Amino acid sequence: MSVRASRDIPPALAYLPDLDRYRFFELYDGRGVYGFGALAEGPDNLEAHLELSRFGPRVLRSLQGDALWLRAEAARLGKSHVLALRADLDRPDPRWPKFTRLMGFTGQTVVQVARLDASAFAPFGG
Repeated sequence: MSVRASRDIPPALAYLPDLDRYRFFELYDGRGVYGFGALAEGPDNLEAHLELSRFGPRVLRSLQGDALWLRAEAARLGKSHVLALRADLDRPDPRWPKFTRLMGFTGQTVVQVARLDASAFAPFGG
């Protein structure tokens, strides 16, 4: 297994809303850390986020093992499925469907998300 829990929020995943919902992980192999993951529990699913710092055949093999761990973790928590989510700032990554299929995911779809920062909200006329 190439997954270990992290107490720190990786900067690459700091964009996630409600950071307290997530457990964070480092993904590593014999060459060191190759990415970071975040998991949050939903009612019947486990929500997974992944940020890779490098990629190649070795990392792909490690990720496929990580997917087996992820499936087992979801089952341990009584979840019926895992949702893998990706956020892109400018355009969808055309490699995403192929990548997720290699990990065993099916039912790929496009989701667009917009975020409105309400922390600086001032009522109209105020």
